[in-house]
Amino acid sequence: MQKPKRLRDGAHIRVVAPASICNQAAVERTAAWLQQRGYRVSMGSHVYDVDRIFAGRDVDRAQDIVDAVNDPSVDAIFAARGGYGSARVLPYLARYDWRDIKPKIFLGYSDMTALHSFWQTVCGWVTFHGPMMESDWTGINGETALAVLRGDMTALGPVPLEPLLPSVLELPQACWQGGNLAVLTSLIGTPYFPSLQGSVCYLEEVQEAPYRVDRMLQQLYQSGSLEGAVGLVFGEATRCDSQDERGYQVREVVQDFALQHQIPAWWGFWAGHGPTNLTVPLGIELRHEGSSMVFEEAAVQ
Repeated sequence: MQKPKRLRDGAHIRVVAPASICNQAAVERTAAWLQQRGYRVSMGSHVYDVDRIFAGRDVDRAQDIVDAVNDPSVDAIFAARGGYGSARVLPYLARYDWRDIKPKIFLGYSDMTALHSFWQTVCGWVTFHGPMMESDWTGINGETALAVLRGDMTALGPVPLEPLLPSVLELPQACWQGGNLAVLTSLIGTPYFPSLQGSVCYLEEVQEAPYRVDRMLQQLYQSGSLEGAVGLVFGEATRCDSQDERGYQVREVVQDFALQHQIPAWWGFWAGHGPTNLTVPLGIELRHEGSSMVFEEAAVQ
């Protein structure tokens, strides 16, 4: 996996909107926060476009990403928000030859799982699962994101990981891959599903009923997509547990799944749709030490 260059003082951050319509006030609030810290922030040409539920046409959202990657003045690419739509731009991105393109920092989560998977499968880039421009950057989320992207932070903690198999207590040292469960599952059968061979599959979800989470996990398993994975970490299930399933909760779903298929699994990690969204590098080795997740190497160069 190729590491991007670290986020240096005064770096140029380009904002793109690969998915749903953006909240301009929220995006510009974070842009101002970043500018106060000395970074230059520019917007893609179509960030505030509107086309049905999307931030502009598919071809235009894709072009903003291509422009950001090809612009030599741009050091990092931050997603404006998630929602839905990133998978729709992948065929447009696939038209380009990315073999000689140097990696840049790409930051986002949720629907950005489609783009994380694209950069990893097509380009072999290390990318960053973390807050987007519409997120709250004023506390630990923003400070952790910048520290990881600058290369100043090589451990995330505290991370309350709970083993779900009594026979396997220690999380293997491995690269993390994955992201949002629904988006990752939607990539099965496409050229963009990342290889999980020797990796920990990290998953998170929002507003999905427990039975739907189970269905997606079963699809991952039955399709062979989890083959070679050394473990599964389910980070957060935000607003997923409902009262109409006889108390069946997502944690139980994941534990039942792990027991059924004897897949080492852990529950709980603050990276997803909850108030704390730690920035996790995808594509480099991590290990769990004490109450921290430690990078074996800097995620940037």
